[in-house]
This record gives sequence, structure tokens and C-alpha cells, in this order.
Amino acid sequence: MSYQKILVGIDGSTQSDMAFNKAVEVALQNNAQLNLLSVINGERYPSTGPSGYGFVDHSIYESAVEEMKKRLGTYQTKAEHAGVKDVKTDVVIGATGLNVVGRLIVGSTAAYTIREAPCDVTVVKTDMKNKKLNIKKENYPEI
Repeated sequence: MSYQKILVGIDGSTQSDMAFNKAVEVALQNNAQLNLLSVINGERYPSTGPSGYGFVDHSIYESAVEEMKKRLGTYQTKAEHAGVKDVKTDVVIGATGLNVVGRLIVGSTAAYTIREAPCDVTVVKTDMKNKKLNIKKENYPEI
């Protein structure tokens, strides 16, 4: 069995860097297409809705989307230099669906993917030498 398509979520954190590195290795081993995806959190900006968040004009996300496209371009170049022949990138605007407790345990996008994906999902918890990441010390960048 071999994987034909690999999808890795990129958010600029050390954890996503580790996932990217492992995804590149899996893509190379399987001669697979590598898909790099970033989700811009749709709940970042308040609206006038009763919960403080709601439908907003997507133009407010343009700078965040453009910044992430640049980052994904850098990752794409790294993957291609490593020998991955087919690399695709995309940025989407999403909204979280978990409660506060769920978000503390696992990121909402990751939790949704794990729960809903019709394919294998690998959660990366170690570096390339299989050394456990100290996630408490890692920071997630703001975009």
C-alpha cells in the first residue's frame, strides 16, 4: 500500500514544521502529491451578531491570507528542493466548532479533521528523530 496524496496543515508553529518535515518524507517515499493547507480562523474578528462573531466581509482576511500564501510558498520551495515533484498549496478561511474545553485539548481544525476525515490521519507528536516535542513550550504565531 502506498499513499498517493498527503495533506499537511501549516500554521507556522514548530509543530506544523515537524508535520511538514515528516509529510515531505512520506511524500518522497510514496512518490505522492503533497498538499499544504492553511486555515485562517474565521472567528478572529468580532461582528455585531449576538455571540460577537458571525458573518463578516471576507476582505478583512486579505492580509492574513496573503501572508500565509507567502509562507506556504516557502514551504513549497523546500519540498520541491527535497525532491517532491507535485506540491500544491491552499489557504482557506474557517470557523471553529468546538467548545473551549475541546480547543484546549486539541486545535479545532485538527479535531475536526481527525473526526471527519475518510482517510488515515497522522498526528505528529515527535521530531524527525522521534523525540517527543515539548508542546507546552511551543508558540503558535499570530497572522
